[in-house]
Amino acid sequence: MTMEVTQVNSPADMSKAKIGSANLKAFAPLAVLLILLGIISIFQPTFVGGVGLEILAYQAIPILLLGLGQFGVIQLGRIDLSSATVAVLASVSVAQLLEPLGMFAPIATIGIGAAAGFANGMVINYFQVPSFAVTLGAIGVWQSLSLVIAKETTVYVSANGEIIDWLDSFQIGGYSAAVFIGLLLAVVAWAVMRWTRFGTFVKAMGLNERASIMSGVPTAAVTVAVFTISGAFAALAGIVLTAQQGTASASGLGVGLLLPSIAATICGGVALTGGVGSALNVIVGSMIIALIPVGSSVVGIDPRYQQIVYGLVVILAVILTIDRTKLKFVK
Repeated sequence: MTMEVTQVNSPADMSKAKIGSANLKAFAPLAVLLILLGIISIFQPTFVGGVGLEILAYQAIPILLLGLGQFGVIQLGRIDLSSATVAVLASVSVAQLLEPLGMFAPIATIGIGAAAGFANGMVINYFQVPSFAVTLGAIGVWQSLSLVIAKETTVYVSANGEIIDWLDSFQIGGYSAAVFIGLLLAVVAWAVMRWTRFGTFVKAMGLNERASIMSGVPTAAVTVAVFTISGAFAALAGIVLTAQQGTASASGLGVGLLLPSIAATICGGVALTGGVGSALNVIVGSMIIALIPVGSSVVGIDPRYQQIVYGLVVILAVILTIDRTKLKFVK
C-alpha cells in the first residue's frame, strides 16, 4: 500500500511567495513601458533615439505632478476628483498674479492649491463625507472660481513671465527644468512614504483605517494633510502648464488631465484600495499614459479613440492592482 504525501508550504515559503509577487508587481509598470516603447519603435525607429523621449517627458510632467498628488490620496484608499480643476485654477491664478506679485506669484498660487486641498480634506474628515462626493462637488466650485479669475477668457502672460518660463525654457540634455523637479519630488515622496512616521500613518490608514484609529494614528490630521499636499501638487502642475503654454484658460489643457493623472497613479501599481504602491512607479505610470496620445499619433491611431484607451488602461490597472482581501466580505 502506497501512502500519498501532500506537501504543505511553510509560513516562510508563503512569505517568500508574497515578496516575489510584490517584486513582480513593482517591476511590471516598467516592463509595460518598455514593451510600448518597443512597439512604437517598430513603427517609428527614430522615436527613442530622436526627440521622441523629450516630447514624451514634456507631455508627462503635468500628469506626473498631478499623479504624485493623487498618489497620497489613493494610498489612503480615497480619491481626489478635483485635482485637475485645481490645476486649472492655479494656471489662471499664476497668470493673473505674475504682474502684481512678481516672484511671489508662484508661492501664492501653490498656497491657493493647498488651500483648496485643505478645504476638501476638512469637509471629508469632519463631516464624514466620502471623498468621491466632496471632490466631485468641488469640481464645480474650483471651475467657477477659475472662470471668475480668468474673466471667462484666455489669460496671456505678459509681465514677469520669466519667473515661471524657466520651468520650460531652461533645459539640460533636451529635458526641461520642470522634468527634473518632478523627478526630484517623486524621490522625496518615495522617501517620505518609506522613512517617516507620516508615510507609515498614510499606508496604515490605507490598509485598515479602523485599526489605525484604535492604534492612536491621528487620522484626521493625516487626511487633511494628504489632501492639502494633493492641492499643492495640482497647483504646481498648473504653474508648469502656464509655463509651457504661455497662456491660461478656465477651459484649457488642465481640464482633461483628471483621468490621465488617476490612470498614471494606478498604472504605477498604486492600488485603489489603499496602502500599496510606490511614488517612484508613478513616474513610470505617467510616462505610460503620456505615451498613449504620442504613440497613437506615431502609429497612426485616430485621436478620437484615445479616451477609450485611457478607460481600458484604468480598468486593466485596477484589475491587476486591487487588493481583493479587502473586498471578500463585500457582496
